[in-house]
Amino acid sequence: MGLSLQYCAKSKENKNVDIHISFSESGKINNPFIGHGVQWSAYPHADAPDAEWGFLMTDEKWNELYKRVDFVNPHIIRVMDVSTWRYYKGLDKKGEPILDFNTEEIKSLYKLLDYCQSRNIKVLFGEWGAPGLWNLDETIPEIERADDVRWTNMIVKYLEHLIVKKGYTCIKYYNLVNEPNGYWASTDGDWEQWKVGYIQLDQAIKKAGLNKYVSLSGPDAVTQWDHPKHPKKAHDWVYSTVKDLDTITGLYDFHIYADQDLIRTGKFIPYLKPFTSEINKTNKPLVLGELGMKYSGALKEENTNRGKADKFAGPDDSSMFVYDYFYGVDMADAAIQSMLAGVGGAIAWDLDDAMHTVGDLGEKSQLKKWGMWNILAEEFGNLEADKIPRPWAYSWTLLCNLFPPESNVYQPDFSVVNDSVRAVATLKEKDVTVALVNQSNTVKTIGLSTKMFSNNTPLYVYEYSENNRPVNSDGFPVVTKRVNSKANNLTVEVKNNSVVFISTILIK
Repeated sequence: MGLSLQYCAKSKENKNVDIHISFSESGKINNPFIGHGVQWSAYPHADAPDAEWGFLMTDEKWNELYKRVDFVNPHIIRVMDVSTWRYYKGLDKKGEPILDFNTEEIKSLYKLLDYCQSRNIKVLFGEWGAPGLWNLDETIPEIERADDVRWTNMIVKYLEHLIVKKGYTCIKYYNLVNEPNGYWASTDGDWEQWKVGYIQLDQAIKKAGLNKYVSLSGPDAVTQWDHPKHPKKAHDWVYSTVKDLDTITGLYDFHIYADQDLIRTGKFIPYLKPFTSEINKTNKPLVLGELGMKYSGALKEENTNRGKADKFAGPDDSSMFVYDYFYGVDMADAAIQSMLAGVGGAIAWDLDDAMHTVGDLGEKSQLKKWGMWNILAEEFGNLEADKIPRPWAYSWTLLCNLFPPESNVYQPDFSVVNDSVRAVATLKEKDVTVALVNQSNTVKTIGLSTKMFSNNTPLYVYEYSENNRPVNSDGFPVVTKRVNSKANNLTVEVKNNSVVFISTILIK
């Protein structure tokens, strides 16, 4: 594919842009900033001897993952599970759940949680849906609903095991049902069912004394899709959670899969603002629980064709552009726009191709290809492009490393109104970072001015451009160059369709 197809957004082509960052209250975006992160699941098809692919997740594989994720440095990790994958063994003759917390599958989950605990990373934990969603035999009685007290009690016992007995206090938030407004969810878009289950789970967590460790996250809806059989619109899942459930909600989250027009023209900011204006009144953090790109038009067609040509990809649920440089520009731009809109962090979908298959049935020909790599690449064609960090891992690593949690986020002032250049700045103690995105087809010369760049302040420039993104021996970003600011001013050249970070933080 050529750039003419990749970058077709219209923009005002002003070559020179001056940006001033005052770091004053007027430019400050007042919301709790958690930082950016990733979705990471515990490899349900390769986590035990009797898994669909066998016990492929060896200690060697986990150690390689630890090394890579250390470079990425996520600050929040979403870990979604299924009870039948780990600890739920069906119902007894009385219809009560049979639980086993000593399975090989749970021990594999410990590998992931050990990492998060040791690095002090916040975990947004949860289950994709009610246990019955994964029981394909409709003749067997099953737990089907989010408001079934049996599932509520199962969840609490599981959290007691993980947090109290095993000490995984990194689990800070709990997500009840993935995208509950969707027809694919166990709730099938039933707001009342989900709401009752949400309240019921909060009460059970408090009764067990777990509320000193964990609180609920919601609504986890995908805001771009309205259920045809239910009157509540996707947006209203967010607003109703704020209105009806704020007192029991510790974290707000919803999902976005954006197309190129929404991101490349800066329309993502006004899309998000109605949500953030309501949520930020609560002083609770908001994250995008899943963020990814789903392209439209010619790019959608190209994505489908690539998926069909790949014998391991599920073409209807893969983003084949993870192999392409431009995906890293779009993902970085989406995260930066979310910060400008008042979102406190974005969780990228997802870390690794090897985590999920379409329907999670374990079919090797139906990988959900969205990852930064495939840790089991040898099992899936043995391609070099799957073994090493893909281009978008570069820009996401910079976002995670250079925007630390609890930073203050600032919106810069532009000399020229445009729809293709964006900037955001953060300040935490003495560390300053400015990110610049140029989605146009021309090079931009950007003049940065701020009192935070005093004379001879050492600044590190990190460039993510098509022909210049230097890496270390493991394939992760290193400094492009070091510069010293002069008299609070700095001139930066930002190549067409690229991202540049200027920071006092040195990534080692």
